Amino acid sequence: MKDFTKPLTVADGIHWVGVNDRRKVRFENMWPIPEGISYNAYVIDAGDGFIAVDGVEEDYSEEYFSKLRAVVGDLSRVKLIVVNHLEPDHQGTLEELVRRTAAPVAISSVGAKMIDDFYDVPGDRLRPVKDGEVLEVGSRRLRFIYTPWLHWPETMMTLEEVNGVLFTCDVFGSYRALSEGLFDDEVPLDKYIPEAKRYYVNIVGKYAKNTLDALKKLGPLMSSVKVIAPAHGPLYRSNPRLPLDLYEEWVLPRPEREVSILYISMYGHTVKALKRLEEDLSSRGLNVKAIDAAEVHISDVLSEANNSAGLIVMFPTYDASIPMPLYEALYTFQVKMFGRGRPAGVVTSYGWGPIAKIAADQLQRSGFKVVEPLVTLRTRPRPEELEKMDELAASVAKAVGEFMASQRGS
Repeated sequence: MKDFTKPLTVADGIHWVGVNDRRKVRFENMWPIPEGISYNAYVIDAGDGFIAVDGVEEDYSEEYFSKLRAVVGDLSRVKLIVVNHLEPDHQGTLEELVRRTAAPVAISSVGAKMIDDFYDVPGDRLRPVKDGEVLEVGSRRLRFIYTPWLHWPETMMTLEEVNGVLFTCDVFGSYRALSEGLFDDEVPLDKYIPEAKRYYVNIVGKYAKNTLDALKKLGPLMSSVKVIAPAHGPLYRSNPRLPLDLYEEWVLPRPEREVSILYISMYGHTVKALKRLEEDLSSRGLNVKAIDAAEVHISDVLSEANNSAGLIVMFPTYDASIPMPLYEALYTFQVKMFGRGRPAGVVTSYGWGPIAKIAADQLQRSGFKVVEPLVTLRTRPRPEELEKMDELAASVAKAVGEFMASQRGS
């Protein structure tokens, strides 16, 4: 077990000076992190001084500066501060570091325009860098790689070329605090990879095109990369390609012959209808994943349904509207543009006020292609209504097959 209360060696002259946050229960106050999260900050010995790469949340300033001083001694020896991304979980210590040093701040040109909205950093301390620019600092060579919209417009990565350490900030990050070790060959990857997928789908997943652009840009550089060092979760040294391969899988998910049914039931009637639909879809050769929107957080819903080739939402009308947990899921689908052209169906039940069309419109705005018929069941369904549900199962199965064929051909 590593001692994370002290700096840890990443490579020759490069140290981790981050922190573990086990107090926070939700990342960005939205996404559950029952096992916490790490904020990975780094410092590089450049021979005649040091380079600080990103920082940590402000609440952990004391721990961060203690580790930083343990490496550099006097903070005046910090000759450059690298800001890959402006979010406060990475730069909560930036203002204090700027006050305690005379170091310029290397940042993307877009970041230089945005920084004043977040932090009090004098303009004459900013050192905007260009995409692909190489900056020599003492014995080190830093290459800056723009990765806009991963997941903010100003984000970049920094490659330390002497040791081949690529600092990627949010990209390739993971939920779950560090405990067993710092590197991929020291931690249980079977626990971190699902959390990395959930992190990707929650935080970065909306920006699929930008992710692909970044992966393409990184490709030619990977022969010189020995360590991938993100701002959250483990670092990858035994297989630096692994996070890129995973992102390629997640950004263009291989659709599985599977339908996720996202449902909510107040008194059990929807569950009864759900079982009939499950059996019908299964008989048509589809795997079925039933997800209770009242029990499963939207963070996990996004991850669970990411590879399903189809989606069906099932719910009872509540106050002439969609029940709140399911409405939150549909809203999040729209924010994240989660549909990606996949087929989706709607089944509602009601005592009064059917609203299937409202759910269908929401799914369409999320990038799904809604499959007919929209099924509306009375609280006690009539035989003809159940037949409509069978018709929907046939339509969804056909649409899933067509979608998967189109993906194979693209």
